[in-house]
Amino acid sequence: MESLMQGSSRSVIGLSVVLLLLLSGCGAAYSGYVSRSLNQLEKGNYEEALGKLEKPSGKTNKLLYHLEKGLILHYQGQYEASNVEFERAERLSDQLYTRSVSREIAALLSNDSIVAYRGEEFELALIHYYRAMNYARLGDRQAALVECRKANLKLENYAQQAEYELSYKNDAFLQYMTGLFFEAEGEWNDAYISYKDALKGYRAYEAAFDLQAPRMLIIDLARLAKRLGYEDEVAEYTERYQLELAEIQPTSGGELVVFVESGFVPRKHQVEFSVPILKDEGKWEVWTVSERAVHRYHHPHVYKRRHVDYWLRVALPEYREVPSQVAGVRLRAGDQSALATTAEDLDAIAQRTFAQKFDTILLRAVARNLAKYLASKSIEKAFEDDDDDDENDWAKEGLGKALGGLVNLFGVATEAADTRGWLALPHAIRIARLAVTPGTAAPTLELLDDRGRVLSVETLPEVAVADGEKVFLNFRTFR
Repeated sequence: MESLMQGSSRSVIGLSVVLLLLLSGCGAAYSGYVSRSLNQLEKGNYEEALGKLEKPSGKTNKLLYHLEKGLILHYQGQYEASNVEFERAERLSDQLYTRSVSREIAALLSNDSIVAYRGEEFELALIHYYRAMNYARLGDRQAALVECRKANLKLENYAQQAEYELSYKNDAFLQYMTGLFFEAEGEWNDAYISYKDALKGYRAYEAAFDLQAPRMLIIDLARLAKRLGYEDEVAEYTERYQLELAEIQPTSGGELVVFVESGFVPRKHQVEFSVPILKDEGKWEVWTVSERAVHRYHHPHVYKRRHVDYWLRVALPEYREVPSQVAGVRLRAGDQSALATTAEDLDAIAQRTFAQKFDTILLRAVARNLAKYLASKSIEKAFEDDDDDDENDWAKEGLGKALGGLVNLFGVATEAADTRGWLALPHAIRIARLAVTPGTAAPTLELLDDRGRVLSVETLPEVAVADGEKVFLNFRTFR
């Protein structure tokens, strides 16, 4: 009995170490961790938002820290400091794209939240939007163009290396933004190419995210085609999209281009469900059983109790929309006004791309929980099969069940969905454009509800607009 107790003590100590490692991956949800900073951000208290943004001690949420901090600094007007944070985030995301094998194994034993967060594809693309706007505010339009082009090169690379088929292979909004910047620099051919790429992107957007190409993009294409002498394409755009000839004529004066960001991106929450593991699957490979479980998730069935060995609990992330009050935006300057058009629906992009990854996430979750369950059963069986000291069989069997149950209990306790994300991002981005006479413009934005009523009037900074110049601004409302 003494040798049994000594061996058991070593087992308990070893098991305790393993369980502590497992529990180290479990903690408060990221949304709770960053909520104090977001509350201040929503009120426009940027200094307080920065003060309440805690720097993580490890690498698990380091990317998110740089993303959140970079965005707060951008809204605060600290454009150079913002770019420093986004540059750090970009470098880190590139490093994280090749995952650590040891961390992957640990995630399989506990949960995905212990793996360093490397970002959703749309989050990594938006780094370049904000860096571009930082450079635009700093007067470096060429650097802004570099950021726009980098975003879509990266998205193409992500799509090629992904474990799943993604609809979000390029960002139509950023293609359009690139064209606007090229045109502002007088680079007509490059602008035309970017506009064509944007139109191609919006056709994919319409199929995947139910977002049509902005009419102003079609007008830009036809107008530039006319400028470049592409008469056949002018005729094609005019006829296909029923454009008026007056719409594609060159305009005098300058132009205000305002990107309006509203609301908050959807957030991930944890949901739980149970999947049946059948009695005849006990000797199958973990991944084979897991693939069958994914099939069962999509094809529910009523199982007879005698056919089910046990029900496996699985925790999964799920996106939930954060409703926005803003349904429309009107830009005004002097006697002129123009309605904004939605150019980027981050809510739809997040929801759709997550749906395309769901089976992979589910497969890993089932395999992880199945492995933990089998580990608990292996401990019980090891004690039952031990032939030493038969008179203590009852004690060994009881201890085996206790340790196996403990492993199973802690396996359940450490099971958690990865609900992390860049939470300060907007729900949608709209583009408002307005032709203005050269001189100083004092633009305002009217934020509209779903009935067209004015929720609030926001004053933008006065800007000087030269003849033929495009002036780019962005504005964020958290409503």
